[in-house]
Amino acid sequence: MERKFRVSAGAIIIRNDEILLVRTLNSEGKDFLVAPGGGVESDEGINQACIREVREETGIEVRPDKILFVEDLVWQNKRVVKIWFLCNVTGGELARTQGAVEEGLIEARWFRKNQLKNEIVFPSVLMHHNWGSFIEDNWKTQYLGMENSDFDL
Repeated sequence: MERKFRVSAGAIIIRNDEILLVRTLNSEGKDFLVAPGGGVESDEGINQACIREVREETGIEVRPDKILFVEDLVWQNKRVVKIWFLCNVTGGELARTQGAVEEGLIEARWFRKNQLKNEIVFPSVLMHHNWGSFIEDNWKTQYLGMENSDFDL
């Protein structure tokens, strides 16, 4: 089967033991949480896409600091390689933006890890790591492997 390819950028933003996530619905109407991010446009760098997507989806301004994960996803007729950056907040205010409305995002908010126990969260690796370890100097970028997703994003 021929697949469409997409390069995508995402932001892992941790503040006071909380992570910034957006809630959305898949095509079956099931909600899930995901760190802000999206496709890289043809005229921008991956880090620029990360900054733009966070602003569009949340109203927050960020600075990408380092690459935490490279995610390699296959589902249906799509193949997405997503670069997840650890980002620092540099400005802006959390808000329901026009970009969020256009993308069908239900909410953007800060979550503590214990609030995510009964949630579907992407990237799923967030549920298996101590978020504080992301900021440590010895963190090494992780390739998450090629994953076939049966969850319709």
